[in-house]
Amino acid sequence: GTATSHLARSQAHVPGKARMATVASNAAQIQAQAALIADLTERLGQATEAVAEAKEEAAAATQLTSENARDMDVAWLVICGALVFFMQAGFSMLEAGAVGKKNVMNILFKNLIDACCAAMAFWLLGYGFAYGDTAGGFIGTTNFGSDLIYNNAGEGGSDGWVSWFFQWAFAGTAATIVSGSVCERIRIEAYIMTSCAVSMFIYPVVVHWVWGEGFMSSNKGGTEFFFTQDSHSNGVIDFAGSGVVHMV
Repeated sequence: GTATSHLARSQAHVPGKARMATVASNAAQIQAQAALIADLTERLGQATEAVAEAKEEAAAATQLTSENARDMDVAWLVICGALVFFMQAGFSMLEAGAVGKKNVMNILFKNLIDACCAAMAFWLLGYGFAYGDTAGGFIGTTNFGSDLIYNNAGEGGSDGWVSWFFQWAFAGTAATIVSGSVCERIRIEAYIMTSCAVSMFIYPVVVHWVWGEGFMSSNKGGTEFFFTQDSHSNGVIDFAGSGVVHMV
C-alpha cells in the first residue's frame, strides 16, 4: 500500500515538471530572440552609420567633381585662348615671308603692336561694347574697363577674366588679319590707330550683334528684332567665330 501511494504521488508531479520544462524552454527561446534582436539592432545602427558616411562621401565627391569640372572648364578656355593667340605667330611668319627683306622687322613689330593695342583697347572699351548690357540690340553699354569682373572689389568670380582672355585672343586675331592686307602700304602710326579702332569698336560691335545680346544673337537675353527667340527663329548661330572674326 505504501509503494502504491508513492507511485501515485510521483505521477502527480509529472505534469508540473513538464510545465516547468516548457517554461524554461520558452524562457530560453525568449532570451535567444532578445539576443538576436539586440544583434540586429546593433547591425542596423552600424548600417545606418555606414549609409550616413556614404552620403557624406558622395556629397564630398559631388562637390569635388563640381570644382574639378569648373577648373577643367577654365583650363580648357585658357588653352584654347592660347592656341588662338598663337595665330599671331602664324600670321607673323606668313607676312614676314610675303614682304621684302627690309620690311620684315616692320611687319613683325606690327604684329606685336596688334597684341598690345588689342589688349588695352579691348580691356578699356571693346569688351564692354561686345558683352555689356545692350542698347537697342546694337552695342553694349556696361563693363567698360572690366569693372564688373572680379578684381577684389566687384562680383563675378575669376571666370570673367578667363572669358576676357579668350575673347581678347580673338580680338587680337581679327586685328592681325588687317596687318597682312596693308603690309608695306601704311605708316606705323596709321596702323596703330587702325589696330586700336578694330579692337576697340569695329570688332566688338559685330561680336555684340551675334555673340552678345545684339539683334542677331541667339542668346535668350537678346532683343527680338529679326528673330522671335523660339525653336523656329532662334537667331544667328556662329561656328567657332568663323562668321564674326572673318566678316570683320
